[in-house]
Amino acid sequence: MKRELRPAARTYSVPATLKPLLCAAVVSALGALAPAQAEVITFDSVTNIVSGTLKPGDTAYNTGDAFTQGGYQFRANNSATADPSDYGVVGALVDSDNSFACLVTGCPNGTGSTYYAGLNDGSLTVTGASPLGFTVSGLKYAFVAPLDGLADFSYGRLLLTGITSTGASFSTGGDFAGQGANNRFDFADFLFDASFATTAFTSLTISACLFDVSGDCIDVHELTRNQAQFAIDDLVLNAAAAVPEPGTIALLLMGMAGLGAASRRRVL
Repeated sequence: MKRELRPAARTYSVPATLKPLLCAAVVSALGALAPAQAEVITFDSVTNIVSGTLKPGDTAYNTGDAFTQGGYQFRANNSATADPSDYGVVGALVDSDNSFACLVTGCPNGTGSTYYAGLNDGSLTVTGASPLGFTVSGLKYAFVAPLDGLADFSYGRLLLTGITSTGASFSTGGDFAGQGANNRFDFADFLFDASFATTAFTSLTISACLFDVSGDCIDVHELTRNQAQFAIDDLVLNAAAAVPEPGTIALLLMGMAGLGAASRRRVL
């Protein structure tokens, strides 16, 4: 029986000095395409931006005061329904377990931690350090009643307005939840639509509005009278990732092709 002879398989490999360079090219390109890191803002460990009106340990914020957490800046300000000349307390950090903090307003049922309360027609504007901006994908929110003993229904809604790097404005909102235990209003998870959640903003302003008898937002200061108030917690912000440039994609393809050549076997 005649045995058929076949040539041995020959292995072609990339020179050893080139392999580290190809691996580095792949790692570098993959780093550029890596997903952004999410930051959950719990308001438990903020750092105040000290000024003439704000000390390091203060938990009440006047118009224009600011603090930072997780690489983001938060500035308390008047909302659109407030009088532009108004100045005073427009926000506060509230400990859910501190009953004394709720003697003045009807605090919502807590989240088990510190939350931020927007008070007296106040707003809170978020900005990030990156010029690429950030997206928002999670948030708990509730109504802060101006006093206890209100009937159980939704008195208004939370308003979110994001500004992109091109100056475009996007808005969304969610009605406040009703009451739960102890006749206090409950926190709810904000439901983001896909368009808003995937848009990168350079700033995000959070405020509230009260409903009129028709269920529309009241935008007249004389009618709101500092009663459009809100509480937020567990704000999930994601630093926007850079869109890969053609050169980055080409670098990735070159590295992958080189590594593939290093392990390819050819039969002659």
